[in-house]
Parts: sequence; structure tokens; C-alpha cells
Amino acid sequence: MKITFDNKTIKLIEMLERGASGQRIAEELGISRTSVWKTIKKLKKMEYKITAKRRIGYKLVEAPDLSPYEVARICYDLRDLIREIHYYDVTDSTNTRAKELKKTGVLVIAERQTAGRGRFGRRWISEPGGLFFSLTLPKALRIEDVPKLTLTTGVAVAEVVGGRLKWTNDVLIDGKKVCGILCELAGEVENPLIIVGIGINVNNPAPKEFNAISLKDVYGKRLNRSEILGKVLRNFAKYYGMLINGEWSKIRERWKELSDTLGKDIVVKVAGREYRGKAVDIDEEGALLLEKDGKIVRVYSGECFYVL
Repeated sequence: MKITFDNKTIKLIEMLERGASGQRIAEELGISRTSVWKTIKKLKKMEYKITAKRRIGYKLVEAPDLSPYEVARICYDLRDLIREIHYYDVTDSTNTRAKELKKTGVLVIAERQTAGRGRFGRRWISEPGGLFFSLTLPKALRIEDVPKLTLTTGVAVAEVVGGRLKWTNDVLIDGKKVCGILCELAGEVENPLIIVGIGINVNNPAPKEFNAISLKDVYGKRLNRSEILGKVLRNFAKYYGMLINGEWSKIRERWKELSDTLGKDIVVKVAGREYRGKAVDIDEEGALLLEKDGKIVRVYSGECFYVL
């Protein structure tokens, strides 16, 4: 489902929050009373709880924790970053859908992914109850700064969920993975599309075989996904703005404060090679610095394992 910010259903929901008669809704939105009734019926099927009383009209009692319309309402104040939304009940991968659209300013979000993936093609279990979404970014970032984008996104998510950062693209709580991040380039080399994919375990069952955890596990209750999505997107917009405005050094310091990796002995595997050492810093280019036998090795990407 594609949705833009001029969608009349969004305005209808806002009127329902205050309470309004079917006649008033029809007049303000320029639609028929029958259309109002059909739209409300559709919203009820999407788990919006709406009451109807004589002389009072319709009233929204409770909204679902996530729906395309709630996502659009969240994104309204982020229109510089997001101009349209594509919402799926089920899709293979939000990053794949984002690539196919071939344009910037799009948020692709799904209730469930059948082929969600992390870095190096690893499978990311994406069952209903989580947040699985991708952003296509305006052309404002140099290609050489894309590795910094993964770290920047990690900071934005970790601050919201109360997590720690494992280099390069994981957010951990209690040492278990609550979020994975996948930044990709697509399209032409001269004018690539930058895609940021984010998967957060919220109310979905976290796959134990992947040492994962959900926010529901952490807090002992179901959480409102719309609230979490809004906080993450707003925080990402803030940090992405800092990145493209040359404030990487501030983001880098924040990443170091939130790091779960620095100070640990690790192994990084990349392109058939292994790098071993103590993680001591992140440099100005976003590379991880490993120290071994008094020497420093810079690693820009790879799969990180802690040495226990």
C-alpha cells in the first residue's frame, strides 16, 4: 500500500480522535456519508476501535500499535526526509522493495519479511510484531562516508531502545541482538541510491538460535511500535542531519560512549581474511582500530566476533 501525506483517511482519523458526526466528516473531507461509513468499516478491520453514538457521532477509542496511517502521521513532520510510504503486510525484504522503487525520500515498512537479511546475506528472522523498515536517502552523502552511516544509524537506534553498539551494525541489550542495520548502495555508480535498512525486535518472538532478544522480553510487556518507530525516525533524522553537515566527530564520540565492542578482544572476518586484536578506537574515517603486538590495524567492514 502506497500512502502520501494528503491521504484523506489520515484527516478522518484525526477527526475521529476529537469525535465527529458522519455528516461533519463528509462535509470537511468532501466525500459522501457512504464513503465515511466504508472508511470507518475498513479502519475497524485494521484494529482501530471506534464507537458510534447518536448525537455524538464517531469517536476513536484506540488505534492499533502500527498501521500505514499511523506511520504516515508519524512521518508528517519528517517530510524533508520522507515523502511517501510503502506499507506491506508481507514482503520478501524492505531493502529489496526500496531498491526497486529507485527514488529517494521513501520509507518502506513491513509487518513481516519472508527474506529479511543482514550483512553478508545472513538471514534476519522477521516475524509479526517487530519493526522492519528501509529508508532511501536524499543525495547528500559522499560514497566514502557510507560506512559512517551504519554507525550513525546505530547511535540513533541505541539511544531510543537503551542498547549498546556492537561494531559494525548491531544493537545489543544484555549482550543479545535487538536490532540489525543494513546500509546498501543501489543503482548507478555515478548516482547511487543509498538505502538504510533497520530491523528491531519489539513484540515479535526473538530467535534464540541467533542470540537475539526483543524489547518485549526486556520490559516484560508489549510495546507500542508506532511510538518506537517515531522516536527512531526522529532520532535518525537528527543524526543524519549532523552527518551531512560535517558533525561526524560528535557522532563518533557518541558511538564510542555507547560501544559494547571497544576494549574487547575480537576477531573480524572479511573477504576470507581474519583480523585479531583488541578493539581500541573508531577513527575519523569510521574504521575500527585493532591493536595487536603494539601495532594498529584499521578495519572498515567485516563480521565481528568477541573472543571469550
